[in-house]
Amino acid sequence: MKFIGLFLLLAGLVSLVMGLSGANLLVLNWVNQWGEGVGWAIRAGVTALGGVLYYIYRHED
Repeated sequence: MKFIGLFLLLAGLVSLVMGLSGANLLVLNWVNQWGEGVGWAIRAGVTALGGVLYYIYRHED
C-alpha cells in the first residue's frame, strides 16, 4: 500500500504541475471531460489520497 500511495501522490503532483503549466498528458485528458473544476478536484483528490495512503503505511515493510 505504501508504493500505491507514493505512486498516486507523485502522479497527482505531476498532473497538478502539468495542469498549471497548460500542458496535459494524453492519458489524463479524460479528467477534463467533466469540466475544468471537476478536473482540478480529481487531481487534488488523487494527490490527497496518495498522501494519506503513504502517510498511513509509511512504516510498512
